[in-house]
Amino acid sequence: MIRRYFMADKITLIFCSGDAWYSEVIKAVEHGTITHVAGLILGSTLEAQGICDAGDKYPGCWLHPPSKYTDGQDCKFVTLQINSLAAAEEKARELLGTPYSFHGCIEAGVQMLFNLEPPVDGELTMMCSETWTRILEAGGPIGFALPDFKVDFVAPQRLYDAVIGGAV
Repeated sequence: MIRRYFMADKITLIFCSGDAWYSEVIKAVEHGTITHVAGLILGSTLEAQGICDAGDKYPGCWLHPPSKYTDGQDCKFVTLQINSLAAAEEKARELLGTPYSFHGCIEAGVQMLFNLEPPVDGELTMMCSETWTRILEAGGPIGFALPDFKVDFVAPQRLYDAVIGGAV
């Protein structure tokens, strides 16, 4: 029997727990502690957020310094295997500059609370967990399955719960 060994690419996601009023709302709706998702890609921290960091043109999907978050009390770094880092990076490049999806947060909440699927806009706007689910889909996750509902309804805790089993 011949065994084939391959080296999978790895990617690191950053799951954070905030304490702002809107973070408390997210925690209550999700019944969890994770309120934000970012990740390390393209030599930077990529995240979609509703508040501009220095240099951001408007709220949305942007690259920030790779040292923005540290693994520890408020953030958990989770490294995952994917089939293609190049494909994940290409999707990340496509999403850069996408405006933030304020309504996407409400859509995900409505889906979770009432099991209804309001209309969504696909990749026209991005929230944090949606951004990283799309990047992971492009890269081809290994060892775990992404949630089986629409990407537009993935909230931070839902994404964390889906990927934690695939951590390396």
